[in-house]
Amino acid sequence: MTEVFKNINPFILGLLISLGIGLILGLEREYDKLKEEQGFAGIRTFPIVAIIGFILGNLSTTYTPWLVIIILAAFLLFLSLSHLSMIQKHVMTGITTNMALFATLILGVMVANHLHKEAVATSVIVVTLLSLKTTFNTFIKNITSEELFAFIKFSIIALLILPFLPNQDYGPEGLLNPFEIGAIIVIVSFLNFIGYFLVKYVGSKRGILLTAILGGLISSTAVAWIYASRSKESPELSKEYAAGIIIASAIMFPRLAVLAYIFNSVILYYLVVPFIILTLICLISALLFIKKDANVPKTDINLGNPLNILNALGFGGIYVVILFAVFYGNQFFGESGLYYSALIAGLADTDAITISMAKFGSLEDKLALATNVIITATISNMIVKLLITYFKGSKKTGKLVMFIFGSVVLIGSLLILLR
Repeated sequence: MTEVFKNINPFILGLLISLGIGLILGLEREYDKLKEEQGFAGIRTFPIVAIIGFILGNLSTTYTPWLVIIILAAFLLFLSLSHLSMIQKHVMTGITTNMALFATLILGVMVANHLHKEAVATSVIVVTLLSLKTTFNTFIKNITSEELFAFIKFSIIALLILPFLPNQDYGPEGLLNPFEIGAIIVIVSFLNFIGYFLVKYVGSKRGILLTAILGGLISSTAVAWIYASRSKESPELSKEYAAGIIIASAIMFPRLAVLAYIFNSVILYYLVVPFIILTLICLISALLFIKKDANVPKTDINLGNPLNILNALGFGGIYVVILFAVFYGNQFFGESGLYYSALIAGLADTDAITISMAKFGSLEDKLALATNVIITATISNMIVKLLITYFKGSKKTGKLVMFIFGSVVLIGSLLILLR
């Protein structure tokens, strides 16, 4: 296949690629034009503009690069005047097609400059954005002001604050690195963002189990707290709510594995077997509790603000505390100090200790120890959720969760002892 392309005249090859790019964009615009019964450019105009851009790019290499700049400026002026003319005729139209045409001209120039792959990739991104108009409109209509401000705050933290934090070590033993701490807050907040919107747009009111699965991406402890209360309100659904709590906790293990991989890819090889075992225990038991009944009521779970600044800063504070606890615990008490830190950290949060241990395991001889400490933190967290369910939920839900989580704690402890 490569030999076939080599034998094609470069000009003809570029012309065909430009034609293809124009057809891709033109087809989408033509379809949109048919739906909305308006628009002035479609399946013919876009390929022509792409070809003009390609020819223009070739001519500029022969004559002067200013040719491209002049034609681009003239084309942009033409599109602007065309848009103004339509407005004067009281034709309500957006500028999306104009911008797509302008982008098509530039893509043709890119092809002429032998940026074939880049031009095709860009055209795919552009056509995807164009085709998602209805999806974007639906999403924006359903978004709340709280979620919008949360996204703005996240963007400010990630794009305006984080890049300017000093990437230097401060404090005792150089444990504090502002940029590193900020990056960890941003990464964890981003993962929570994904989980929040999955719950809202996919899992919300879709059923106990699906909501529990997606809720586990954010906080399995929050799912345990809410579902335990629901089981007391509806004792006849105790098995279903118990299954939801267990499944949410099962999701905790792959979520922590991803988090650990981000900060230390090697540790995943040590975590994968114990985490698969503990995940399967939870999933299999939850499936056994599920009734083959389609009449399970819909449910939702309110997981709060997608980005609470105080919570984000609180997580950063917890991470710093755990960082010091891990360092000084290891320094003064050896390995036992790390296990004590994990037991305490797991009572509140497993993310911070997982990140800390992933970084601690950067040395190969520390990987097994770091893995055991992470498992210890998950065991501690499972005990917390067990106690929440037992004392807050119905008796049946409490007993079922206690039996499964007790098995997880026991097997997890054995995996630590056998390592």
